[in-house]
Amino acid sequence: MKSTARVFRNAILIPTFLFQACIPSLSKGLLQSVSDFLQLQSLVNTGPFKISVTVSGLVGSGLAIDLNSGTETLLINSDGNYQFNTTVTTGTNFSVTIKTQPTLPTQVCSVSGGLGVVGFGNINSIIVNCDPLKYTIGGTITGLDGITGLTLTNSVDGSTLGVAVASGTFAFSQTYIDGTSYNVSVTTQPNHPLQNCLTTNGAGVIAGTNITNITIACTSIAFPIEVTAVGIGSGTLTIRNNNSEFLSISTNGLHRFPTNVVTNNSYSLQIVSTPPNHQCTLSSTTGVVTGTIPIIANCFSVLSIGPSNGGVLKPLESIKLQFSDEINVGSCTGSTGTLNTNLGFTVQYSVSTTTLTNDTLTVTPAASDSWMSGHRTLTLNCNNVGGYPLSSNVNLLYLIPNSLRYVADTTGNDANDGLTPLTPKRNIKVAIDSFGGCPGSDCAVLVEAGSYDPAFVGGTIQLVSGISLYGSYVTGSNFGTWDPNSHSSVILMDTTPVGCAVATATSPCAAVTGDAGVTANVTISGFKIVGGPDTAPYMAGVFLDSTNNVRLINNVISAGYGINGATGVIAINSNPYLILNNVDGGECTLNGCYSVGLYLSSAATITPILLSNTISGGNLPTIKDGKSKGIQYIGTSGINVTNIRGNSIQSQMVNNAPLSVSDSIAMDINGGASSVGILSGNIFTAGTAYQSIGIRIQAASSIQIGSPTQGNLITSGSNTVLSSYGIYLTAGHTVRRNVIQTGNSSNSAGSSTSTGIYTSAGGGIASIENNSFSIGNATSPTASATVVGVYGASLTATSNISGNYFRLGQASGISATSVSGISLSAPSAMLVSNNWIQNGISTTRARGIELSGTFSAIKIYHNTVSSGTGANGNESALFISTPSTLADIQNNVFLLNNDSASNACIYNSGAGAQTAIKYNVFHNCANMVYQNGSNYPELCPGGIPNITVACSSPIGVGGNFANNLKMDPYFVSDFGTVAVYTPTSATSCLITKSPNLLITDSYNGNGTRPGGDGAVSLGAVEYEFGCTP
Repeated sequence: MKSTARVFRNAILIPTFLFQACIPSLSKGLLQSVSDFLQLQSLVNTGPFKISVTVSGLVGSGLAIDLNSGTETLLINSDGNYQFNTTVTTGTNFSVTIKTQPTLPTQVCSVSGGLGVVGFGNINSIIVNCDPLKYTIGGTITGLDGITGLTLTNSVDGSTLGVAVASGTFAFSQTYIDGTSYNVSVTTQPNHPLQNCLTTNGAGVIAGTNITNITIACTSIAFPIEVTAVGIGSGTLTIRNNNSEFLSISTNGLHRFPTNVVTNNSYSLQIVSTPPNHQCTLSSTTGVVTGTIPIIANCFSVLSIGPSNGGVLKPLESIKLQFSDEINVGSCTGSTGTLNTNLGFTVQYSVSTTTLTNDTLTVTPAASDSWMSGHRTLTLNCNNVGGYPLSSNVNLLYLIPNSLRYVADTTGNDANDGLTPLTPKRNIKVAIDSFGGCPGSDCAVLVEAGSYDPAFVGGTIQLVSGISLYGSYVTGSNFGTWDPNSHSSVILMDTTPVGCAVATATSPCAAVTGDAGVTANVTISGFKIVGGPDTAPYMAGVFLDSTNNVRLINNVISAGYGINGATGVIAINSNPYLILNNVDGGECTLNGCYSVGLYLSSAATITPILLSNTISGGNLPTIKDGKSKGIQYIGTSGINVTNIRGNSIQSQMVNNAPLSVSDSIAMDINGGASSVGILSGNIFTAGTAYQSIGIRIQAASSIQIGSPTQGNLITSGSNTVLSSYGIYLTAGHTVRRNVIQTGNSSNSAGSSTSTGIYTSAGGGIASIENNSFSIGNATSPTASATVVGVYGASLTATSNISGNYFRLGQASGISATSVSGISLSAPSAMLVSNNWIQNGISTTRARGIELSGTFSAIKIYHNTVSSGTGANGNESALFISTPSTLADIQNNVFLLNNDSASNACIYNSGAGAQTAIKYNVFHNCANMVYQNGSNYPELCPGGIPNITVACSSPIGVGGNFANNLKMDPYFVSDFGTVAVYTPTSATSCLITKSPNLLITDSYNGNGTRPGGDGAVSLGAVEYEFGCTP
């Protein structure tokens, strides 16, 4: 097969990336029956269904009933329930009529409920009445679209009727005498979509004729998210909607989220976990609901590749691909790349079964043909038998070598020529040197399992352009079996070379080295690479200097031991390419030393490719003032983080003695104002230290932490002393859709903090959106302890903190000890909106939102905030420090945990006048506002009134202090261990149907305000269901 090229990556190596595919939505069928229409909003689970009739009052014989003008006829001679054998599907018309009236005696029978369109279920709402002295109760229904149907109840006699007629007529299966009262209503509303069906003419008295004027009109108010899963071979796919509800899928086919999404609200889907070795994508991840949401969850993946991707493909060797679903010989014929054959003959395909039926495809050169030598790529373009493509790009990367050298531990000898498996050399560096260069850049050294000392020749394995290294060939297989996952070829310094005594931080002692002379691709795969067991001042596993052509794939790399510093991989003025490696910073021995998993430094902007690695700083539990970092970048230009995805990036424990300056930082970016890109899909975990930080960026840059559809999991260490930060930013950045968890901090000799995000403006815009915060505890018996979700200093007017979930721990200390969801110092007129804040506990101050030094009209809109629990007089949902002014406070729900002493929902410590306090809900606070030493139990349009004389002390413009509500919002859970700030049917309509429209977004998502009723809900959540007038 000849084909054109694209770059190829192994499906197993590529992390899951969410994307919104351009897939046309299914058309909505419009089906007519009688004068009604059914708008079909789901084309799944549509039958087959059956139609039944109930016969009542029959005393004669020979009654014949037709379905659809004689498609099928039932002959009936007695009362009972009868079912047609003919099946029907959703959206088809049905018509049940009398073909022949009964005789002996002659009777006149009539059909009620016999005309309509089939919905989602068997039709059981048809009655044939032959008794002239009894009558039927029924009517017409329109718009039934819910797949569960609906239930009608006649409250007079308790009879019920399940209706699955989308549009048409219906009738109860009972008959009644003249003068009987009836009262028909909907007792179970349809679901998927959720509908509101209203009854007209439902009550009355039978007056000598059948009742046919009851009308049921159904309108959809919420729609289901329908996920059709394809390509799941085994395991479970988990999807989350709007950061709350989960759907677990372990089989292919249709699945639905339990809860429908209200019309005009948004949905936001995230893949939380995928089946092992699968990559899954969603056809759509966000949108505003106007109907049923059909989603394709495509998990069709390559589960295994042989020979392993990134390795050597011999000229006559076959490629074997195992998929997660059934394929055929033509499934991958559209694949493209530079993996060509020498003669161009058609490549041979064959299908076999490994786990699932026909799940394995073998690709082989034609007889007498062979693969063309060189570094070759192939981009798989494969479809399963159902026509679905692979869920993500899968790029195969192979070296078809033109020249080989073999190296073995037990059978190798450097006097051998190394040209055959039977004459291997002993040392890797000797084998490299034996090529004398590789002009075609297609040479390889194959290394058998064993131990290899890089210091034996030259002190390091110096990489040469175009000569790749492949380790972990199985001993005794005659180099026929490559097992890169075993990492059984170990490059380990037996002794530290003499020259390493003068190693520096930027020129360390390293087991493997690549420099500017590496101008063609060099792949290193299948090795365990360890710096020496003896110490050098600075030690590294791999050292790259001024080269962009070294690919590290599926290796275990450790720095070994350094005195002043140890680094797993150090890249100076280089673009590292790491896939599926386990990189460890090793250990260092001197107090104040550092251990870094991956160190990057460059004078020009770099774009590293880091996919599906585990990168960790070293474990330094005894090193005082030490530093453990997973990734560290220091540069004068910048770093592009776009291709850092799917990694587990960790820092480990460092001695955390009080008054030390030890750091454990998972990712640290220092410098580089030109840094850009979106950092998403990674797990950052910081360890225990004096100070622990998940991600730190110490410069203004355009880096975004989290994408619109996928964030990161960021965890800072527990048992820290000074601080545990999830993210620490010295300038404004975009941070979105992350899960941020901070550990506990305890300092016996000074202050202590546990903070989700610390950020200052630093010349940038802070945009903190749709994150989930779980904040730990802070303790200090001698000073202040602070627990904060987001702390912002001097944030700009275009900054915002919106749509976040906060749940905070406990602050225990003296003096200014405090716990707060959001704490802002000297903010400009920024926006704080739609946040869900469950504040924690403090021995002193508990403040849901805290403002200090505020002299601009900061907008506090649509937040639901609890005060948390603090000391008497120090508990408030919103705290405004003196002499702050001009805060614009509207449409919030404030919850005071403890209504006592001078606690208040809003606590203004000075006399500063605010711009507005209106359309807010105050709950459990006798003192709605505390201001400048006085308690105020009510507000009025002129401002805060005097306790005894209404409006005698106005502090604002008339009307800007109106329409506040002092009432219980009756959320699912106002307070408790885990509060749930979602309104219920007991919530006042004054809360859920406010006219004060300020912003179009809510905690539910973008574009969800106002709701379908044209009004807005106060607080974070936009609620569209029933409320209490």
